[in-house]
Amino acid sequence: MFKKIGRSFIAFSEASNELLGRSGIFFKELHEERDFVLLQTLFENADGVKLPTSYLRNGKAFVCYDKSLVPQGGFALIEKGPFRSISQIPEAGVLPLDGLFCELTAVCFNRGGSLRRSRFWSFVVGTALSCPAHNIVYAVDTRKTALREQVFNHIKSNTIYEGPVKILEGMNEATTEAIEISNKAQLTRGFLKLALRESRNLSFSSIIQQTFALSTNSIVNPKFR
Repeated sequence: MFKKIGRSFIAFSEASNELLGRSGIFFKELHEERDFVLLQTLFENADGVKLPTSYLRNGKAFVCYDKSLVPQGGFALIEKGPFRSISQIPEAGVLPLDGLFCELTAVCFNRGGSLRRSRFWSFVVGTALSCPAHNIVYAVDTRKTALREQVFNHIKSNTIYEGPVKILEGMNEATTEAIEISNKAQLTRGFLKLALRESRNLSFSSIIQQTFALSTNSIVNPKFR
């Protein structure tokens, strides 16, 4: 069932791209090393963490581009553990995780307007719902609250750890993070709430503006690990 819902979200994402016109974005699934290096660089510039490309290969990874082929961000859905968000928890071995999990990471995006954000997040959530695992784990830097307030507060989740974490490869310093787990049902309901909120920000004039104006925003800090 969730795989079909995921495909529907991706189809919605593609349809909404038509309304974006010149501000549309296009996703490329990564296979070549240079493409993984690009996602690594985009995320490092946004968040300060240099994720190993070998780790980004443990699942599906995407970079999105605008119509001028300028990278606008990307994300990765790691399907094979051990997961970084779990590995950085002190005494992580006591956590009851198995092969039914995947990890959302390396999320970064030039946000733009409401329609553009809906395009991006519906593709991300659709991809997550299409993966074999039923549960999604992710980490949020507790010092950086914007994305949590704007996106993940709409998704019911279980915080399995919040506090100082171990320094892993690619991290320059220790941070304080919340490690959260959501399942596909919670993710679906949360995205629908988020989409409803974004739709309230849209008007006919804003759609016209977003359709014909290129976004000038810089890539925002996604606060993911």
